[in-house]
Amino acid sequence: MPGADQKRIHIGRRDFIKTMTLASMAATLPGAAFADQSSAGAIRPRPAGGKKNLLCLSNNPPAHEKYIESMRSIPGTDLQVSSIKVNYQNPEEIVRTVHERDMDILLLILPRMTFSFGSLCDAMGDLDIPVIVLTTNPELIPIDANLAASLRGNGANVTFTISQDQALERVIIAASPGILEGRQAVLYGRPFDSTTVTAHNLNEDLVYRRTGVRIQFRPLEELAALYKEVDPKDAVREMEQWKREATEVIGVSDKTIVDACRLYVLLRSIVEKEELSAVSIDCLGFTLSPNPVLPYPCLAFARLRDEGVTAACEADVCGMLSSMFLEEISRKPSFMCNLMSMDPLDSKITVSHCAAPLKLNGLDAAQMRYKLHDYHGSGRGAVPEVEFPRHGQVLTGGFSKDLKSFALWPGRIESQVMDTDRAPSRSGFMNNVCANTMDVKIKDADRFLQNIPGLHQIMVVGNYTRAVEDALIGMNVTLVGPTDFAPLPA
Repeated sequence: MPGADQKRIHIGRRDFIKTMTLASMAATLPGAAFADQSSAGAIRPRPAGGKKNLLCLSNNPPAHEKYIESMRSIPGTDLQVSSIKVNYQNPEEIVRTVHERDMDILLLILPRMTFSFGSLCDAMGDLDIPVIVLTTNPELIPIDANLAASLRGNGANVTFTISQDQALERVIIAASPGILEGRQAVLYGRPFDSTTVTAHNLNEDLVYRRTGVRIQFRPLEELAALYKEVDPKDAVREMEQWKREATEVIGVSDKTIVDACRLYVLLRSIVEKEELSAVSIDCLGFTLSPNPVLPYPCLAFARLRDEGVTAACEADVCGMLSSMFLEEISRKPSFMCNLMSMDPLDSKITVSHCAAPLKLNGLDAAQMRYKLHDYHGSGRGAVPEVEFPRHGQVLTGGFSKDLKSFALWPGRIESQVMDTDRAPSRSGFMNNVCANTMDVKIKDADRFLQNIPGLHQIMVVGNYTRAVEDALIGMNVTLVGPTDFAPLPA
């Protein structure tokens, strides 16, 4: 499958690293009082063709000539490097230089000795690009470290380095092609106006500039019209596979499963034809209707995920992008789930959803055991109830609503409550939790509570914290998480 093949290219932890690198201006041009400058600026256009521009500022470029030249020949990147002499005691000059240049990465090579950088940190503001600060006097760093901290305090995404090798490593991360660069996704529903997860602060251009993903919205009615043209015969084989491999089929007719498989056949054909990496549907916009225009997509989404395609529930833009990101890093399907509740005293969360992949341990791994039954005891739809790995190590999290940060929490599956073992809810079927529900042990529950990214959590089996951190640096996205990212013991 073209979309799946493109999506699952694997690159090593520190080699795949990223790009994004939005470039926003500090605000006012020279001549205005620094105190009046705004840290918010217009995001510059994303560099075409993976090209990146690095601006290197130092007070003595000839002294760093060989080092700067080494950056121009970093394998796997198309990095254009400009080196300019500046006076670090003249903040206005530096701000003018920064604003006049087209840059995606800023490298500040600091002078060997200074007592103060004056108002430079306030003048810079938030450039909204990776900023790398390199001290040239690692045995005496307090003033340089203070500059880095002050730049951070004004919103800049700053890495402070104490050696040329360390700074070069960060340059490579920021300059490398983005992990989601060039991906395409289609969402069926109202643009950024999902029934359950709106994203009115985003648009197609902003999503692309922050992540490298081209997204497109299409009307649900368009998908429904295409669905009517799908021959049920094309879905019978898929239906037979679902039934044959299930440990049990409970209260779901063959017709219901065939209808769900027809949707899978349609979505897969669209993904293949258009070379998509992701697809999503505003499913709750129709599934609760007395006459839904499409079948429940849970089976279709589960199969697509197992084939390497991101299939995101409810046209959740941030959730879809989070799924794409974690799936690309882990090379495993993700479980997109609701955060139902949490126990701060025992540091546990309960997550739940109806669409779950079967190949949680990887696309080439054996699939998990599952049952098929209806959706929330409603007598409609078909969902897979998957047996998740007992005590499995997981990562859970997602992008913030503005795509500027990513919350990531290591966890461990504690227990799973099988939907078929629960008594029906007295308040009606929609008050039952979904088919796939489990308790997950996490760290720093209070901190987790204040950094929940949204309605949906994205979970993958395994631990890839360092790879996530590397990838986010190049995207200029802040990593948020517990004080200790070490995996929880089994």
